Amino acid sequence: MGVFRQAVLVLTTAVLISFLPSFFRTSFPVPEIYGVVSPGFEEVAEVFRKNFELGWDKSEGGSAYAVYYKGEKVVDLWAGYADQEAKLLWKEDTLSLMFSTTKGLSALVIAMLADRGLIDFKKPVKEYWPEFGQKGKEKITVEMLMEHEAGLPVVYDGITFDLLRDTEALDRALALSEPLWEPGTAHGYHALSIGLFASALVRRVDPKNRTLGQFFAEEVADVFGIDAFIGTPSDQYHRLSRPIHVQPSLLDNIHAFSTNRFYRYIFLTSLFQSPSFALLMDIMKNCGEVCEWERHVDPDIIRLELPAANGVGTARGIAKLFGIMANGGEYDNKTLISRRFLDEYKYDKRELTGDLVLWDMPIRWKYGMHVIPEVGQEMNLFGSAGLGGQIGYADPNKKIGYGFVSRYLSPQGLAFIDPRSKYLQESVLRAVKKIENQ
Repeated sequence: MGVFRQAVLVLTTAVLISFLPSFFRTSFPVPEIYGVVSPGFEEVAEVFRKNFELGWDKSEGGSAYAVYYKGEKVVDLWAGYADQEAKLLWKEDTLSLMFSTTKGLSALVIAMLADRGLIDFKKPVKEYWPEFGQKGKEKITVEMLMEHEAGLPVVYDGITFDLLRDTEALDRALALSEPLWEPGTAHGYHALSIGLFASALVRRVDPKNRTLGQFFAEEVADVFGIDAFIGTPSDQYHRLSRPIHVQPSLLDNIHAFSTNRFYRYIFLTSLFQSPSFALLMDIMKNCGEVCEWERHVDPDIIRLELPAANGVGTARGIAKLFGIMANGGEYDNKTLISRRFLDEYKYDKRELTGDLVLWDMPIRWKYGMHVIPEVGQEMNLFGSAGLGGQIGYADPNKKIGYGFVSRYLSPQGLAFIDPRSKYLQESVLRAVKKIENQ
C-alpha cells in the first residue's frame, strides 16, 4: 500500500473513531450566557453564544472571554460549567488553568526585572547563576533561554512533583541538564522547563529572593488587581474549574485538518515519525506525571509552581494584564513595564523560523513572549497561548488586551487559530473599527 493511501486510511480511521462516540454522547443544551459588554460590543456576546450553538465550544464545558480596550473593560462574558459532574456552573470569579498562557506571565516577570536593571538579556545566565555554567551551557544568555534557543526542553533525570517541592534538588537537576542542540542556533519549544529555569533565575536576581510566582503575586497581581496566580493558594482552590477533553466531532476534525496548518503538521509528523515528533516524545517522557493534566486539579499539586504551565486565572484578569501592556504599560498612575521593553515585543521584525519541537512551525519568540506579525499592521501582537485554547495577548495597534479561558480543551485550541478565539477576535475588531470611525 502506498504512503498516500496509508495516510488516508489512518486519517479516515481517526475521524471515524472520534466521530462515532458522538452518537452515544448525552446532548447538552446551549448554556445561558452571563456577563456584560459595553455599548458597541454587543456582537461579541452574540458570537460567544454562537460558538456554543455551532459546537466550536462545548455546552458540557465552560468558558470565559474578556477584552480591555484603551484601558477599559469592554467585554466580560462566561458560560457553561466549572464542573459538569458536580453540576457547578461557571461563575463570575471562576478560575481556569491557563496552561502555557502562564508563559506570558513568566516572561513579563523576567522583563520587569530587566526593566529594573537587575538582569540583562544579553549576558550569560551563569553570571547570575554560576552553577548553570556547566554541561555545555556556559555561553547561554538570558535571551537564548527565554527565546527557547538554549536546547534545554528536557531536564536532567526528569520532572516530578517531588522535584518541584524540593528547590535545592530542582536547581541541581536544572544545572546538570545538557543542551539537545547547539544553543543559539535554533529554537525548540521548552514546554515545561523554561518556567523552571526562569524561576531559578528570578530567585537569584530578585533582592528579596522570591520565586517567580511570589514575585508575580506581589509585584503584578496585588499592585494591578490581576486575578491570576502561579502557584495557587489553598484558599482560592474552591474557585478552580476542572479541565475536560470532550470527544471532538466529525466537524471539529474536518475543520481542523482543512484549515489548521498546525493540526496537519501534527498529524503528518506523527505519522512519519519526524525528528520534531521524537523530540516531543522525549519531552513528554521527561515530564511524566507532571504532564498528566488531570492531576493539576489536586489542591496539593496546583499550589506548586510550574511557571510555564500551571498558572490559573480569570479571562478578565488575563485581558486586563495584556490590556495594560497593549496600552503603554501604565495603569491607574502605576507603571507595570516601561515602553522600552514593550517596544521590543511590538517591533521585533525578525523572520519567523521553524520550531524544532512544534513540528517545524514558523514561530518567533521575543524574551519569552510569542509575537504575531500582522499583515498591514505596524506592530506585532504578543502574548502566549495555552493548551486547548487559552489565550492572553496584547494588540498594541488597537490597544486591545484579550483573555480567553476554557475547561474544554479543544483539539483546535491554538491562539487565534481556534475557531472560538478567531471568531471572537474578528467581532471585537469589527466593533473597534465602528467605534473609531464614528
